[in-house]
Amino acid sequence: MQHAGVHYGLHILVVTSAVLMWTPVCGPIAEWRISMPAQMVYLFLMSVVPTVPGAWLTFATNPVYSVYDTPFRAFGISVTDDQQAAGLIMKLLGGGYLWAIIIGLFFTWADRHEAADRTGRAVGERNVLTWEKVQEEFARSEPVPEPVPRPQRED
Repeated sequence: MQHAGVHYGLHILVVTSAVLMWTPVCGPIAEWRISMPAQMVYLFLMSVVPTVPGAWLTFATNPVYSVYDTPFRAFGISVTDDQQAAGLIMKLLGGGYLWAIIIGLFFTWADRHEAADRTGRAVGERNVLTWEKVQEEFARSEPVPEPVPRPQRED
C-alpha cells in the first residue's frame, strides 16, 4: 500500500489471473474450454484452493495485514473480527458459488447424455459426418439429370 505502482500492479495481476482461471470453464474461445467432467473436477480443485487463505484469516489471532490495523474502524468491528469474517466469506460463499456451478454443470452434462441415450446416439454424434450418412442422403435424394450435350459449332 505504500507504493502505488506495486499496489496497482498487484490488482492487475489478481484480475488477470481470475480471467485466466475461468477461461477453461467459460472462456470466449471454445477450443480453450475443457470437457464438462474436466470442468467439474477443475472447479472442485478451485474450491479447495481458497481453504488455505480462508483458514489462515479465520483462525488468526492477530492482524494478518498490519496496514488494515488502523485506529479508526468502520462500525466498531475489530481488525481480527473483520479478517475472520473475510475468511469465512471466502470459504463459504466462494466455495458455495463454485459448488453451485459444479452442480449445474453435472445436471447439464447428465441431461445431454440422457437425451443422447433416448435418441440412440452418442453425445455430439450429430456433428460427425460419416460415409454411411452421405450414402443415406444420396439414396434419399433424386438423381441429378444428365446434362444435355450442346451441338458443336462448325466454324
